[in-house]
Amino acid sequence: MKTTNNAALVVNNLIKSNKTISTMESCTSGLIASMLTDTEGASAIFPGGYVTYLNETKVKAGVDASIIEKYGVYSAECAEAMARTVQKNLETDIAIGITGTTGNVDPNNADSVQGEVFYCIIDGENVYHFHLELDVTGMERKNIKQIYADSVFENMLKM
Repeated sequence: MKTTNNAALVVNNLIKSNKTISTMESCTSGLIASMLTDTEGASAIFPGGYVTYLNETKVKAGVDASIIEKYGVYSAECAEAMARTVQKNLETDIAIGITGTTGNVDPNNADSVQGEVFYCIIDGENVYHFHLELDVTGMERKNIKQIYADSVFENMLKM
């Protein structure tokens, strides 16, 4: 399956380059971390990650509440703050922060748009932002999360 191969390629590249990676996930609910650890040897490069589904959990993990208040939880700025937070907390070379909505509009956040996701990949000093807007009408949440995670790994391979 393409998904597993991309994740495995990323993990094997990280092992070869002796780089570590961490994740702070919201809309993917830990799927990216799970896909990383599906590859043998991932423990050498993945110390862990956070699933921060609620805004409050993001803040408790270390995301500055003012970023969420100013830009919204569904924003490039929040995704970057999530990546920076997990990178700092777990002391990794690379970090991923991802936030967005899956199949429905979030009643807790007025800025939610169905099928919209923001993610940020930080590799050392390099910061990469990604934004997807997809028509996810009628799709199952697990399939939407898979699309988001696949996008992350596809872009990591390009990097």
